[in-house]
Amino acid sequence: MASIHREKRSGKVVYRLQFYDKDNRRRSIRLGDRTKKAADTIKSRIEDLVSVSISGCAPSNDTAQWLSTLGEDMATKLAKAGFQTYVPRRDSAKLGEFLSSFIAARKIESAASTITNFEQVKRCLVDHFGADRDLRTITEADADDWRMTLIEKYAEATMSKLVKRARQIFKTALRRGLVGMNPFAEVKTGSEQNDARQHFIDHDTIEKVISASPDFEWKLIIALARYGGVRTPSETLALKWGDIDWENDRMTVPSQKTKKQGKPWRVVPLFPELRPYLSEAFDQAADGTEFVINRYRDRSSNLRTQFCRIIKKAGVTIWPRLFQNLRASRETELANEYPLHVVTAWLGNTPKVATKHYLQVTDDHFRKAAAGMGATVGAVSDCQGVNCTHSCTHSQSENPEESTILGVLGDLLAPRVGLEPNLVV
Repeated sequence: MASIHREKRSGKVVYRLQFYDKDNRRRSIRLGDRTKKAADTIKSRIEDLVSVSISGCAPSNDTAQWLSTLGEDMATKLAKAGFQTYVPRRDSAKLGEFLSSFIAARKIESAASTITNFEQVKRCLVDHFGADRDLRTITEADADDWRMTLIEKYAEATMSKLVKRARQIFKTALRRGLVGMNPFAEVKTGSEQNDARQHFIDHDTIEKVISASPDFEWKLIIALARYGGVRTPSETLALKWGDIDWENDRMTVPSQKTKKQGKPWRVVPLFPELRPYLSEAFDQAADGTEFVINRYRDRSSNLRTQFCRIIKKAGVTIWPRLFQNLRASRETELANEYPLHVVTAWLGNTPKVATKHYLQVTDDHFRKAAAGMGATVGAVSDCQGVNCTHSCTHSQSENPEESTILGVLGDLLAPRVGLEPNLVV
């Protein structure tokens, strides 16, 4: 227990705090001419620091917040009293500068989409607090207020993601000693699932859009997303002709997003709906072409904007999450036909993520349920595209397991004839 002693110096009432540290040594801190209430607050904070120094636990949020706002004089006194471990570095860090350095340090190992997310958090934080705000002055109450502004602007799923990113950023600041606590640690989040933005794009619709595409590369970009479940633009633009295994009807898709999890690539079947568009692009590729997509590799090429124009030209209503919902539509129909662990291995996510963010309930599910059809009948994933060559003979078998096996074998028995373009070394 600490104790407060009242003294008089030069006609003024001053306070001195005495306590025993973890090694049972008596320590003393002069508090100066503070109020009794302020002295009592410091006393409770010191008692907490003594307790955590013995137990090895972290200080309470109130104590951590107090430490982060200390002036230079009190911070020096605490350090001399043996609490230097808990006193944040006195380096002043401005919010805008810290966020810029945080993002720059992650560009080497993070996917482009992740950096985009961090940039969005940066804008939201700077717009609310200001770029010159000292990190140490942002309190838990400030963090709660920031969350409320997000609720007014964004859906719950977006708000939740932004709060979690801010929490991650300030956790790094805490590790670097730039703040005494993470003000976002206890900020309430919500569900990141937004069913209102889910949309299933059927084969007839996507074939209309593909037909409205300006060239064979745009047709392939759309087909890779919808029929291959490839992430666009990151995985689409990373795909090379050397990744296409025509003989074995599969392709190796580089994946920056899962690289940190030890999965820099995954193997995906050359689905029969996808193969015609790959073949067309292959036939038109110039000798020595390395990448599957070449015309739209420039950073100034905004695929989303161009895709919107194509959809409008096709006379189709623009759906939310343009490329993500193409990928989600593919995963939904594949999950009707193959085991989920197989589907997620092809698509590059996990059953948990697929169930939460990708798999959708479609009109075809209701039609089959109303007709009394079993779930093993994969009508939603039957070939409907104009270029599809899939015979779907596996649906004729009476044995469901035999049907799946026959279907896979049927897909794999059409090897690509011809030579690949000479690759650039």
